[in-house]
Amino acid sequence: MKPIKKLSSSYCPNCAGVKLASKDSRAHFAFGFPTTKRRKVCPNCDYRVTTIELPLHLAEEIFQEV
Repeated sequence: MKPIKKLSSSYCPNCAGVKLASKDSRAHFAFGFPTTKRRKVCPNCDYRVTTIELPLHLAEEIFQEV
């Protein structure tokens, strides 16, 4: 496997940095507040990942406490 240039949920770890395409996005309720659940897929190798995105104001609150 090639080294990853940028570590992010937006890039495929199998294809060394090929950008993942968003396949599905929907409103989701997790951890006691509304979130966004996204399914992403690599157009080259079909690698799939699911992310849960927090609202910005909640993410800022959570990461200020750490």
